Amino acid sequence: MKNKSFLYNKLYDYYKQLILSGKLTAGTRLPSIRRCSELQGMSKTTVEQAYMLLCDDGYLIPRSQSGYYVSDKAKTVVENSGAESAEVKEEKALSDYTSTGVDIEAFDLDIWSRYIKSALRHSERLMDYGEPQGEQGLRRRIAEYVKETRNCVCSENDIVIGAGVQTLLNILCPLVETNSKTVYFSDSGYRQGIAVFKSHGCKITDTSKKAHILYVSPSHMSASGDIMEISDRHELVSTAKTNGQLIIEDDYDSEFRDLSKPTPSLQGLDSENVVYIGTFSKMLLPSIRISYMILPQKILKRYARIKELYNQTVSIPDQLALEQFIADGRLSAQLRKAKKLYSQKSRLLSAELERVFGNEISIVKMPTPLYVKCVLKFSVSFSSAEKMLAQGERSVKIICVNEGTEKLTLAFSVSSVPLQFIKGDVSRIRQCFCELNSKQNS
Repeated sequence: MKNKSFLYNKLYDYYKQLILSGKLTAGTRLPSIRRCSELQGMSKTTVEQAYMLLCDDGYLIPRSQSGYYVSDKAKTVVENSGAESAEVKEEKALSDYTSTGVDIEAFDLDIWSRYIKSALRHSERLMDYGEPQGEQGLRRRIAEYVKETRNCVCSENDIVIGAGVQTLLNILCPLVETNSKTVYFSDSGYRQGIAVFKSHGCKITDTSKKAHILYVSPSHMSASGDIMEISDRHELVSTAKTNGQLIIEDDYDSEFRDLSKPTPSLQGLDSENVVYIGTFSKMLLPSIRISYMILPQKILKRYARIKELYNQTVSIPDQLALEQFIADGRLSAQLRKAKKLYSQKSRLLSAELERVFGNEISIVKMPTPLYVKCVLKFSVSFSSAEKMLAQGERSVKIICVNEGTEKLTLAFSVSSVPLQFIKGDVSRIRQCFCELNSKQNS
């Protein structure tokens, strides 16, 4: 199933609809990859991936030294569907500044594909289900990685690999005997995590003092990307230990923190009372579902007794590919590439907001390039703004942090919005808010 947030899928859908509507007839030559790249503001790799998908589905025919042409199959589809296909409507475009997705331009699929192909050549490793805890080589690489980047205290034996955080939580809950226990979530919007704990008989509380388990994300404390201060981390670890509370540290987005202000993981502060959870989804792609948790010794002993009851949920080829990807320094290079792109987006967005709003806005410095936060020096109904921004050819979604009587605090997640749409989006936001402000004051 195609992920609509990927640019090459959007380009695929764009040309598919033109073909199905009859606007591109059989035999029509599409722009060259280079020309299409220039017209759409996309990389040549992205365009090539879209063209290849169209070829795979039979809509295009590649001709050597000539280009890509609309196939006869497309003509048949149009004729068979009659008037219905002519009425096919293109999906409405969206700039989603509330999304925590990724930008496909930040990841080189060709390089990852080569590592997957290399992993598939290890035929002797592919003949069984693999280690329930995860392949030892990958666990060793992860242990080295988190020691260096997050100051974690662990070895490969403390790490459990799984396909996504929810999978790991389903393994963890029986180990910490969650039935009838209360759990506090620092982010009450994490519905998937809350659902897992509820399914294991937990009660969810909105007060940390009453909880047996504290589920916190120090590197992503809110929808606007706030980070827990170092002093607060020390206090949390100390208080939890005194109160006999277990901490589950979901270190989501930690890789994108401001490196000029190093923030140690909670696990590095107390490895005996913190379960550390990390994932590679934001650095790579959401579809590459490889997550891991570091267990304290008291919980690890319980896991050792039951681990054979759980099959490993991450495929061996994916594990072998990621192991070598990290070993070759590709993960570090990938992170630098992503941070560079996201920093470019956040700088552009900040500059545009200041340019179009002038002295009516102030930008709040954020500790991560993934988010931009600003304060408007006037207030309007955010629900009305949401409705206005949802109209038009391209809708825009943004985060409301605080709606006051005189000020409005907004936040923007830049990760999944293509760079070329930012200027236009800011102009629309400006027009929307000024129009609402004018009506409000009239």
